[in-house]
Amino acid sequence: MRKLLILNTHDNIAVVLTDLAIGDEINESGFAIKVLNMIPRGHKIATKDISKDDGIVKYGERMGHATTQIKVGEHVHTHNVLGDRLSVEQVSK
Repeated sequence: MRKLLILNTHDNIAVVLTDLAIGDEINESGFAIKVLNMIPRGHKIATKDISKDDGIVKYGERMGHATTQIKVGEHVHTHNVLGDRLSVEQVSK
């Protein structure tokens, strides 16, 4: 059974299709990833190292930016990403 859904070749994250545990190894879609955090189904995993302030790319489009460094295999979610739309709204308030 597939564990990742890659939506666009330019993405730096993938959608997780099954719950993943720390230490799980994924070898598919050209990726060899060791899971660094527990990641629930439907959440995202980094497929590349992402530096702080780098864009988070999903569907081939930037959807936000990293608020901290994110390593390959880490959970990508609200604890380490700020959506660009939210960030613009916060600045304009």
